[in-house]
Amino acid sequence: MLGLVAGWALFDLFPSQPIQALFAVVAGVVFFATRSTRYTLATAAITLMVLFCFNQVGDGYGLIWPRLFDTLLGSLIAAAAVFLILPDWQGRRLNQVVANTLSCNSDYLRQIMRQYDSGKRDDLAYRLARRNAHNADAALSTTLSNMLLEPGHFRKDAETGFRFLILSHTLLNYLSGLGAHRESLPDDASDALLERAAQQLATSLDDLASALAQNKPVAIYSEDEEALAQQLEQTPDEMDDAHRLVQTQLGLICRQLAPLRSMASHLIKQQPAGQGQDSR
Repeated sequence: MLGLVAGWALFDLFPSQPIQALFAVVAGVVFFATRSTRYTLATAAITLMVLFCFNQVGDGYGLIWPRLFDTLLGSLIAAAAVFLILPDWQGRRLNQVVANTLSCNSDYLRQIMRQYDSGKRDDLAYRLARRNAHNADAALSTTLSNMLLEPGHFRKDAETGFRFLILSHTLLNYLSGLGAHRESLPDDASDALLERAAQQLATSLDDLASALAQNKPVAIYSEDEEALAQQLEQTPDEMDDAHRLVQTQLGLICRQLAPLRSMASHLIKQQPAGQGQDSR
């Protein structure tokens, strides 16, 4: 429309066809120079070029109204397709991507702890869980990068998503630390605590993933997880290094659950009023 208005004004100001031909050349140059960086200017320039070219062989004024109508009609069709049909906006599926990341980390944790029970083995189940965890973390990063190119309405959760990405990186680093030192642990009184902690952490990650995937309310605070974190952070002096490493890493993982819950609650679109806190 800017190009049409400018064309109409230039037709009246410069009726000479040689001057209009020069304008057509300039408009063409502007279009090719700005088509990748300044879309509005490039579109106006190509409209000017079309008007001046048609005016060289006919009536350029007669092209203004059909061009305007076609532009408006095409814009309406494109807008309807963009918002209703074609795109898979990353902002719409951010909760699904985050849920997949948490679920893959839960599977990775279970496979790591099985290795501590049976001894280090790079079997298919472990390698698959490790790869899925890293791929899910990379997919979350890619999703957030793509969100920054989307319309503002669809990237309103981008800040929460990037905070989630930091937590995901941290969680995966703790899991990788556990995986790097996995070996069969000697019998110890703390084995029951480690087994219970690993199971509870994996279950909590699965519960968060399920809530995000189904868009259900998430409890921001869990007394059981706080108690477990405090218990894991208490390592007796007589504990051997292998058990100390596992218990410390599990404690660090447990401390990530509270901020993960907080970030998850921001991604849930509809949370019932008066939702109570989890007392598990």
